Amino acid sequence: MLRIRSTIGGCLLALSSASALRMAIPVRTVGTAATALPRHALVAMAEEAAADEKEDRLGAGGRGGHAVPNQPELDESENKVQIAVMEHQRGAARLSMAEDAKSLVAYSSGYAVLSTLSSSVAGYPNGALVGFAPDANGLPVFVFSSMSSHTKDLNKGDGQAALCVTAKGFEGAADGRVTLIGDVTKCSKEEVEADGLKELYKKSHPNAFWVDFGDFQFFRMSELKAVNFVGGFARAASPTPDEYLGAEVDAIQAFAAPVMGHMNSDHSDSTIAMVQHYIGLPEVTKADLVSLDKLGFQVQVERKGQQFKVRLPFPRAANDRKDVKTLIVEMTQASLANEDVQAYLQQRAEAAKAEEPAAAA
Repeated sequence: MLRIRSTIGGCLLALSSASALRMAIPVRTVGTAATALPRHALVAMAEEAAADEKEDRLGAGGRGGHAVPNQPELDESENKVQIAVMEHQRGAARLSMAEDAKSLVAYSSGYAVLSTLSSSVAGYPNGALVGFAPDANGLPVFVFSSMSSHTKDLNKGDGQAALCVTAKGFEGAADGRVTLIGDVTKCSKEEVEADGLKELYKKSHPNAFWVDFGDFQFFRMSELKAVNFVGGFARAASPTPDEYLGAEVDAIQAFAAPVMGHMNSDHSDSTIAMVQHYIGLPEVTKADLVSLDKLGFQVQVERKGQQFKVRLPFPRAANDRKDVKTLIVEMTQASLANEDVQAYLQQRAEAAKAEEPAAAA
């Protein structure tokens, strides 16, 4: 088996929390006939293959994941760093998949792609970008024009639909998305009034004046059949409908953007210090917070020409905005007390100072 030595970005890309290692039992082929090897040989080969697989996919902890080919050979010290970082990342506190999925829906842009069974092209799906607002259970509420193709699909069919919601600011495969699959049904006037659906929708879409138009109808996902969640590379799951419906929306994400913006603009060295001290990742040249929840940060790191994300957990769960600030201060102070961190930051400061005359010239 080809052994792959991955750089830290490749290894972390391979981190997987869901899949188990699967191996095919080899057979010995003679001509066109396949003859089984002796049992002791099969066991030995399987153990060797498992060891190779674990080494080749350190980022997955020997549990499968994506092998990353054509990576440079690592020296001993760098290999130790990577193993330590990946061990830390496997144990880093994260929201449950259901909490992550429900929070993503709650804090999304309020627009998503709705797929329905086409009423005009038999046997094919129809897709449309639609506005929605999540109700208290995290299920979408819609306001559709009677002339829209997806409205006709839902009215003529049995309401089978799937809504694909992307994280706010979605740019690509490294960002999160959730697909809610279920039955979407038209709401009665009594239901709209009793559940305050008009107010709910306008809370997410304040300028949605069309909710008062006579030819617009309220719909909602009345029954959830399945949830597919992808939180980025190597983080995917299918929480059960009950897990999703019972999960809580993470309250900390409501003010994540200004906190992260402040840290990235004014305290980038603090983030670099925390990544080195808590995760054990030295020589980071840039570290930007890209997501924040009650259990910690997701950090976009630049190191040795690579970019990748790492999880930087809080020492404990944060309760509110003030508590987030307290935790960041505590973590920064602890990180700056680390002599290795101090030495690296001093080195960065001296290098930046040396570049100033050259830039001025």
